[in-house]
Amino acid sequence: MAIQIQGNAGVVADVSGTTFRSMKTQPMPYDFATVGHYRTSVTITSTSAQAANSRLFEVRNTGSNLLVLTQLRLQAIQGASGTAQINRLECFKLTGFSAVDTTNTVTPVSSVKRTGNMTAYPGNAAVRHLTLAGNVNGMTGGTLTKDTQAFGAMVTPVTTSAQTVTYILDLSDINQGSHPFVFANNEGWDVESAVLNVTTFGYTWTIDCSWCEVTAF
Repeated sequence: MAIQIQGNAGVVADVSGTTFRSMKTQPMPYDFATVGHYRTSVTITSTSAQAANSRLFEVRNTGSNLLVLTQLRLQAIQGASGTAQINRLECFKLTGFSAVDTTNTVTPVSSVKRTGNMTAYPGNAAVRHLTLAGNVNGMTGGTLTKDTQAFGAMVTPVTTSAQTVTYILDLSDINQGSHPFVFANNEGWDVESAVLNVTTFGYTWTIDCSWCEVTAF
């Protein structure tokens, strides 16, 4: 006996093909209600002797809605000779995040994923990144508390000559069914250069970040 399954929207579920007749499914984005989905990307040049724990990128939730991190993708390539060592970028959840950094910062004007029925970029997020030419101390001046341990890290070698290898860290496990990071008011995340870099350092970093702002999760 055939049966029909009807969803909440009143649409009847369908099947595909004539042999296996598997259920047709489609992954859906998070319901943004009256807010939206956002994306930004930045490429930053490192400086010589980049300080340990120097912040390169940050997002703070300034409102009462929730920010859901949907993708954070880091890339690094060494385009000039350096002094041999190991470098590391780390990503931290931030709490007590009552003020973003104010020194060596840029406020990006980037993209909302659908104009018209989504709130303009960046919603209630405060987004900052380091000046594109870099700064030895990174971004400073904010009020925040880092979790004790990073939730993501990308380790890369610095060599005495330029490299053709691009190192990539893609924190997109949300797309595999795991629970995403959900940030409430005065919470957020950052990306920082974790170790003190010695005299010469020829890295360029690209940070791609997507998130949505939702009224409930």
